[in-house]
Amino acid sequence: MKADPRVAIELDRLAGASDQQLQEYDRASAARRLKWYREQFSGRPVPGEGPLEQAYRLLLLRLGIGEAEAPIVERGPDRLVFHSRNFCPTLEACKILNLDTRRVCRLYNERATKGLIRQVDSRLSFRRNYAKLRPYTEYCEEIIELTGEA
Repeated sequence: MKADPRVAIELDRLAGASDQQLQEYDRASAARRLKWYREQFSGRPVPGEGPLEQAYRLLLLRLGIGEAEAPIVERGPDRLVFHSRNFCPTLEACKILNLDTRRVCRLYNERATKGLIRQVDSRLSFRRNYAKLRPYTEYCEEIIELTGEA
């Protein structure tokens, strides 16, 4: 089986990276995601009904995955919870480098994800349940909430 080039990129970025470097990568990722959003949705709505659904659909589109890879497990008026089971190059690199995904994912890509979904609605918030994160569980539990605060 041929190695996924996305894992090699993550290995290069993560090997020996300090917290500050991870945060810098997160900022750069946020800029790329916002550029992608503007190119894809300039003046057009994101598919989905309501801001929670739209934010969820936006994340699926950005990651290039389907609902089966990140199924919704809880849906409420102000909260949507899904379990990501998709291939993740960051996870694979962390396993190879023996890095803690709880540290890496918090610093490396959480701000970028928050920034992307806030394009749908400034009241949206994104977070992960770090008690339920791969490889410590079979999925990454991720939460989108409508906070009511703009």
